[in-house]
Amino acid sequence: MIMFHATHRFELTVEPHYDTWVARLQEWVPGRLRPTLHLLRSFDTRQDAIDALLRKWRVLFPDTEPLTWREPAVKTNRSSSRRRRRPASEDA
Repeated sequence: MIMFHATHRFELTVEPHYDTWVARLQEWVPGRLRPTLHLLRSFDTRQDAIDALLRKWRVLFPDTEPLTWREPAVKTNRSSSRRRRRPASEDA
């Protein structure tokens, strides 16, 4: 999930890694080459990882409203990106 706060962009990520879930919170600041890593930790369950990200967000921004986690939406493209085959020539 990507969140914007002032001019900073925050990337909140929960992803599986072997038998654990990894929570990562990175802050991208204009003018810096590398992001600031606020949280990088592994958890036993996905929900524990999400809860850790929400807690860290409250620590970073106590004056803002609590963050609600939104599941990613998968967008499907109905049109095929593959080219259609030419019809076989009748000479062959």
